[in-house]
Amino acid sequence: MANQTTTDDPALRIVDPPRSAFRRRRFLVPFWAAALLALAGTITLIISGTITLPFNRTVVLEGKLASKSEFFADPQVRRTLMRHGIQVHLTKAGSRDIANNDVSGYDFVFPSGQPAAVLIRNQRQRDKQYFKVFKPFFSPLILATFRGYAEKLVSVGKAATSQQGPEAAKEYYYNLDVARFVGLMEGRKTWADLGLPNGNRVLAQSSDVCWSNSAGVYLGLIAFVANGNQVPVTEAEALRLADRIKPWLTSQGLANEEVARLYFAPEGRGLAPVAVIYEHQFLAHQMRVKEQTGALDEQRVLLYPEAQLQTVPELIALTPEGARLGELITTHPDLRARALALGLRVLEPDGTLSNGQLSEQLSRAGLPVPQTGVGDTETFLPSVPLLEKMITRVGECPEVPR
Repeated sequence: MANQTTTDDPALRIVDPPRSAFRRRRFLVPFWAAALLALAGTITLIISGTITLPFNRTVVLEGKLASKSEFFADPQVRRTLMRHGIQVHLTKAGSRDIANNDVSGYDFVFPSGQPAAVLIRNQRQRDKQYFKVFKPFFSPLILATFRGYAEKLVSVGKAATSQQGPEAAKEYYYNLDVARFVGLMEGRKTWADLGLPNGNRVLAQSSDVCWSNSAGVYLGLIAFVANGNQVPVTEAEALRLADRIKPWLTSQGLANEEVARLYFAPEGRGLAPVAVIYEHQFLAHQMRVKEQTGALDEQRVLLYPEAQLQTVPELIALTPEGARLGELITTHPDLRARALALGLRVLEPDGTLSNGQLSEQLSRAGLPVPQTGVGDTETFLPSVPLLEKMITRVGECPEVPR
């Protein structure tokens, strides 16, 4: 009998296909974490209005500025401008330096006071060149000092008086009797004569008068008071007055372009015990210190001249693009709010002052509110040509051809 062979069918094993890498846990966890992070970032960009920035056309504007360059250098201001397609490239210069040099090639200039602005506007009008003026904010000229110096001025001849009186726990603002302060300078008194450990003469340090609006305006202030609250009306009178007050500005030695930086330095008491700066620089410093430490800088205080003198800076647009920037700075709510947060006094588009807004800003930040306009005497500057003559005489500045 033949052998019978049987062959079994081969076994068929069905194997599940491999799981996609995109469905594995080690992929899904980081994927969804990254996706959620990207979604949150997108929502933030939409809310902030910056999601379309990469697709917007950005215009770079050239600006030449004095002390108000601090506003344009602020990160929040720069972000707001970028949302409107504007980036500002800053060239720092003193106001008088801006006025006395060529400004072609710039979209706007922003001198800190009216004397320099008048020179620029007159030149543009004479040459029939485009310009448009904006006045978004201003900051009074003040004397910043240290508590010991202010209290000494209070005790010596009432050259200064406290705004809040003896009941205040800590006084940060004083009213300065400019005539009595001028008397101390003219009498060649030293701080040591008044009982302070400083052998230098009583005076206020200012920036270079050939360069800076604040120094030029301070010159005009003390000249007006020294001249019996009268402005000089002839060149001869102006030059005699300049010779009289010259030691009060030049006895400080070589003038520094950044007096505010010296005053706010940790060793500021020795470098600039009394400094001519703008109010917003002091207020911004105090708000920044309060935010960082929870307390105010108790040593630095302000002297407000009783003979009032307001300095209203002008943003002078030299191109239509510069005018668009000026319009934004003047009207945009975020930019106006940021100016207040930087200690500036905001003007309405019609030029009127919104004084209460700064008071509210200081109160929210935990700062006392200064009293301004305490005296009835208003300081007047001489005409721009005469002021220029006085500045040139006091600072021995090089003559500028006009």
